[in-house]
Amino acid sequence: MQTEKEIRENLIDAGCSNSETDVILGCILQGKTKEADKLIGESRKKQLQKIHESQQCIDRLDYLSYQMKRGN
Repeated sequence: MQTEKEIRENLIDAGCSNSETDVILGCILQGKTKEADKLIGESRKKQLQKIHESQQCIDRLDYLSYQMKRGN
Protein backbone atom coordinates (compact mmCIF):
# COMPACT_ATOMS: atom_id res chain seq x y z
CA MET A 1 0.00 0.00 0.00
CA GLN A 2 1.21 3.48 -0.80
CA THR A 3 1.93 5.95 1.95
CA GLU A 4 -0.31 8.97 2.47
CA LYS A 5 2.40 11.17 0.95
CA GLU A 6 2.69 8.94 -2.13
CA ILE A 7 -1.08 8.93 -2.65
CA ARG A 8 -1.21 12.72 -2.32
CA GLU A 9 1.64 13.16 -4.81
CA ASN A 10 0.00 10.71 -7.20
CA LEU A 11 -3.31 12.57 -7.10
CA ILE A 12 -1.65 15.97 -7.61
CA ASP A 13 0.49 14.58 -10.45
CA ALA A 14 -2.69 13.20 -12.01
CA GLY A 15 -4.17 16.69 -12.15
CA CYS A 16 -6.39 16.68 -9.08
CA SER A 17 -6.79 20.02 -7.34
CA ASN A 18 -5.68 20.38 -3.73
CA SER A 19 -9.29 20.23 -2.56
CA GLU A 20 -10.05 17.13 -4.67
CA THR A 21 -6.88 15.53 -3.35
CA ASP A 22 -7.84 16.27 0.25
CA VAL A 23 -11.31 14.78 -0.18
CA ILE A 24 -10.13 11.66 -2.01
CA LEU A 25 -7.28 11.10 0.42
CA GLY A 26 -9.66 11.57 3.34
CA CYS A 27 -11.96 8.91 1.93
CA ILE A 28 -9.07 6.51 1.43
CA LEU A 29 -7.77 7.03 4.97
CA GLN A 30 -11.27 6.49 6.37
CA GLY A 31 -11.63 3.25 4.42
CA LYS A 32 -14.34 4.67 2.15
CA THR A 33 -12.85 3.06 -0.92
CA LYS A 34 -16.05 3.07 -2.99
CA GLU A 35 -16.48 6.81 -2.46
CA ALA A 36 -12.79 7.43 -3.20
CA ASP A 37 -13.05 5.37 -6.39
CA LYS A 38 -16.12 7.35 -7.48
CA LEU A 39 -14.28 10.63 -6.93
CA ILE A 40 -11.22 9.35 -8.77
CA GLY A 41 -13.50 8.38 -11.66
CA GLU A 42 -14.98 11.88 -11.73
CA SER A 43 -11.51 13.40 -11.82
CA ARG A 44 -10.58 11.02 -14.61
CA LYS A 45 -13.58 12.19 -16.63
CA LYS A 46 -12.47 15.81 -16.20
CA GLN A 47 -8.99 14.97 -17.44
CA LEU A 48 -10.40 13.07 -20.41
CA GLN A 49 -12.60 16.06 -21.28
CA LYS A 50 -9.49 18.26 -21.33
CA ILE A 51 -7.88 15.83 -23.76
CA HIS A 52 -10.92 15.97 -26.04
CA GLU A 53 -10.92 19.76 -25.96
CA SER A 54 -7.20 19.85 -26.78
CA GLN A 55 -7.76 17.41 -29.65
CA GLN A 56 -10.46 19.71 -31.07
CA CYS A 57 -8.01 22.62 -30.98
CA ILE A 58 -5.37 20.56 -32.74
CA ASP A 59 -7.90 19.48 -35.37
CA ARG A 60 -8.85 23.11 -36.03
CA LEU A 61 -5.21 24.13 -36.38
CA ASP A 62 -4.57 21.22 -38.73
CA TYR A 63 -7.58 22.22 -40.83
CA LEU A 64 -6.40 25.84 -41.01
CA SER A 65 -2.94 24.69 -42.08
CA TYR A 66 -4.46 22.39 -44.69
CA GLN A 67 -6.63 25.20 -46.06
CA MET A 68 -3.62 27.54 -46.28
CA LYS A 69 -1.61 24.94 -48.19
CA ARG A 70 -4.48 24.52 -50.64
CA GLY A 71 -4.50 28.27 -51.18
CA ASN A 72 -7.93 28.95 -49.71
